[in-house]
Amino acid sequence: MILEQAHRRNSASPVSTPDERGRFAPAMLPEVFPVVVDANALRDDLLRVAAGKGRTLMLNAANSGVLRLFCAPHVVEEVEQHLEEWSAQKRLEPPAVRAAWRGYVAPLLRCVQVPDGLTTVVEQRRLGFLAQRSHVGDYCDPDDVPTATLAILLNAALLSKDRAPLRAVYGEMHDHLAHAQRLNELRAVGDLGPLGGLIGALNALLGVAVDGLFHGAFATARRVPWPWLVVGALATAGTIRYLVAPETRHRLQTVLGMSLSSVSAAVAEVLAHREDAKRQFATLLPVQPGWHEITEHRNPAATLTRACLHHLAHSPQSDLSAKELTELLWRTGDVAAGEARVRSTLRGMAAFSEPGRGRFQVGSVVSPPGVA
Repeated sequence: MILEQAHRRNSASPVSTPDERGRFAPAMLPEVFPVVVDANALRDDLLRVAAGKGRTLMLNAANSGVLRLFCAPHVVEEVEQHLEEWSAQKRLEPPAVRAAWRGYVAPLLRCVQVPDGLTTVVEQRRLGFLAQRSHVGDYCDPDDVPTATLAILLNAALLSKDRAPLRAVYGEMHDHLAHAQRLNELRAVGDLGPLGGLIGALNALLGVAVDGLFHGAFATARRVPWPWLVVGALATAGTIRYLVAPETRHRLQTVLGMSLSSVSAAVAEVLAHREDAKRQFATLLPVQPGWHEITEHRNPAATLTRACLHHLAHSPQSDLSAKELTELLWRTGDVAAGEARVRSTLRGMAAFSEPGRGRFQVGSVVSPPGVA
């Protein structure tokens, strides 16, 4: 029942917009699932929202912080360029579609200036074929090169209806039919499959504010990793047990008992769905070459840049300092680099933005928060 209630709230929840500095909110789980989208993948979601219909799983997941949506700059330009055409096709008013784009879809996107010279020889061969004119073959489309490159560099799932960029990202032997089936779940309305179950369970955990116990828990969780909310609940229970008079404690336990039980049930659901969602999403990720292989094909500077892109894109904390990222690189054993070198890399590449001094994230906002 908790999960069903969360599903009903998902589509109605407000869009989580970046703050006034362009900083995106952190995720509420130990990991996030990065997704690169192209314009045709955004089209149906945008028109559905503009028509007043339910949000798709992709938008609900992005709004919950479970998915992290990235796009290349030309995707934003393409949406703006075709907005009136798409509106006419669905007999919608262009101002309504534009308002949906700027108010509901664009705030969830991280627009990334795609860097060159970071891919391996094998990856570049596939991208080179994609870069040829469409008359050369069915899998050639130079317009899709930035999107495919971004998915490869971030080690992110690619959400596209076109097979050409999918081939460039995943290779010739990739099972495109199975891939399309999994991606169709993201386009579905509601919360389907393991990923939808995870989102519903997570929102159920944070939705206990309805019972009055953790009022504002959702806002808090955007700043505090979700396991600490559970720790906080247990600490609160311990405080009540040892510091509150017995008669008062009894009254509090009567009031809070139901809510604490709801928290426990929601946490159990989150853990149950989390591994299933990770397994499902792993099938959508391109093969990541080893860091030694990248260095052999490029150079240590390219390897460091790509490692920074990868870890920032996958980090639950949307932005990290150079020190935090350096410690993460050392801890994972991927790349050994000093803090000064990491900071120089982050400030020297347009793919990164610095929404707060000394804090870096991949990409930047598509439109100012609150624009409608």
